[in-house]
Amino acid sequence: MCGVISFNDINMPTITISKRDLESLLKRTLTLEKLENLLPLVKGEIKTIEDDELKIELADTNRPDLLCVEGIAREIVAEPFRVRDFLQTPVKEILVAPELKSIRPYIGGFIALGVSLDEIGLQALIQAQEKLADTYGHKRKNIAIGIYNAKKIEFPVFYKAVHPENISFVPLRGEGRGEPLEFNKSLNLQEIINLHPKGKEYGYILEKASKFPFLEDKKGTPLSFPPIINSKDTGEVKLGDTDIFCEVTGTTIDQVMLAVNIIACNLKDRGGEIYPCKVKYSYTTKFGKEIITPYDFKDSIQIKKQEFENLLGTKLKTREIKENLIKTGYRTKIKNNVIKVISPPYRKDIMHKVDVIEDFAIRRGYNSFKPEKLKEFTVGKTTKLQSVIHKTRSLMVGCGFEEIVSNVLTSSTNLFSKMGLQKGNVVEVENALSESFSVLRNSIIPSLMQVEAVSSKAVYPHKIFEIGEIVIPDPAAELKTKTLINLSALISHPNSNFSELHSFLDSLSYYLGFQYKLKKISHPSFIKGRVGNIMVGAYCNTPLQNIGVLGEIHPQILENWGIKNPVTVFELSISKIFSS
Repeated sequence: MCGVISFNDINMPTITISKRDLESLLKRTLTLEKLENLLPLVKGEIKTIEDDELKIELADTNRPDLLCVEGIAREIVAEPFRVRDFLQTPVKEILVAPELKSIRPYIGGFIALGVSLDEIGLQALIQAQEKLADTYGHKRKNIAIGIYNAKKIEFPVFYKAVHPENISFVPLRGEGRGEPLEFNKSLNLQEIINLHPKGKEYGYILEKASKFPFLEDKKGTPLSFPPIINSKDTGEVKLGDTDIFCEVTGTTIDQVMLAVNIIACNLKDRGGEIYPCKVKYSYTTKFGKEIITPYDFKDSIQIKKQEFENLLGTKLKTREIKENLIKTGYRTKIKNNVIKVISPPYRKDIMHKVDVIEDFAIRRGYNSFKPEKLKEFTVGKTTKLQSVIHKTRSLMVGCGFEEIVSNVLTSSTNLFSKMGLQKGNVVEVENALSESFSVLRNSIIPSLMQVEAVSSKAVYPHKIFEIGEIVIPDPAAELKTKTLINLSALISHPNSNFSELHSFLDSLSYYLGFQYKLKKISHPSFIKGRVGNIMVGAYCNTPLQNIGVLGEIHPQILENWGIKNPVTVFELSISKIFSS
């Protein structure tokens, strides 16, 4: 088995690979001891061994290309990635209908000729397809992948939006009660949603669509109903098939392009000659109306040689830096001790110079760096801000609130549209793996609202709070952002009101030793006349400072979140109180 992923620990994905398959890709045999010495290159370690199966735990969740045996082999083999072997002249086309812009707007694809797949390799391809879509693709919502026998397809391929009742085909088998289910009769797309196991599992993705995405070739032969299921006639790759067509559809173009690149690299590593497809859109995308896929992002960053030396604490030769980066798959150009680094097409995780320097250090080997003795002796202690945080937490728990811990990454939908706000200035993630985690929150209130939205079955009253980080843009800072510690609290029950939560804020201010005033404001997230800013200061002729907000959530906002009982919230900045 190859490419099986377990997310029991979300920070430590585990894959199960065939040792023989890995050795075949590496073109050499490995002892287990040698393999264990090589796995730090992928931040991995062997957890269990059973015959030919190795369970490998990976410590990096930002590299979807490593969630398959081919990706691990690429890192270990230490050969430069040759783009000229990857991006040929496109020979086939995929045509995209205009209606898909509001349904499932993006697609990419390629053909791999002369692929050599034995039973283990075929299984690895199918499972890499499934696991990329389920993990990186957020359960097929952001991306879904289809693979086909290219010999059965006549190009161009048409990516259409169709009425669910107008198109029928025989779908691939599904899974029912742990056993395969054969579907030997033709079903229309609505019937597939209602009857097929994959339709029942993933149909929610299209629940708001009046038309469904559909792929067919020049002859009108059905290929697939993305992101649900392929056609049994054309969408089933079997042992012995050497020519493969792969397509990826989705809602986020960067994720679609990266998934295409990863699968293309995998098939190239298995002997395939990769021929890109030209995707022609009837609307404008981030990369234009005509895109050749696989797509070379050409993401680049410039790093001075001295920056490598400063961070790693040792003198280095420019040639050594270049050689190790090339082995990691980067393309490099050097001028005046400045190294320009271009990421390989199967990676889109480089956000900072430190990421590249870390890759160099891993490839060179951490054991190659000479350790130094500590030059200073220091005693650690809790910062004053942490003391305030601990005291605040104790006070909130003492007042009967339950603490939640949520992610600082969220979606712009949660921050703005669900809160009745126009999209504002916020810190965004450039290469987000999912729209759900695409921005850094500038408020904790949406996080509490998200918890409350799924807590309707819990006994009322609901009293929850969170002390955590928010991030706001700050042009004066080195990284153009500022991180603050905020406290937010929420009360929900049939009679929840402004005065109730106001009394808790009074108690909190008394025990933390700060005085505040409420300034009446108008805010789209709150009921008019029942919201105010929390103001502190006005000492020694200093002006009042806004540190937060208290109010009753507007009924329309409750409806946006699907919350049935009234909600009152406050949020204040612990960082600002502390600095005052």
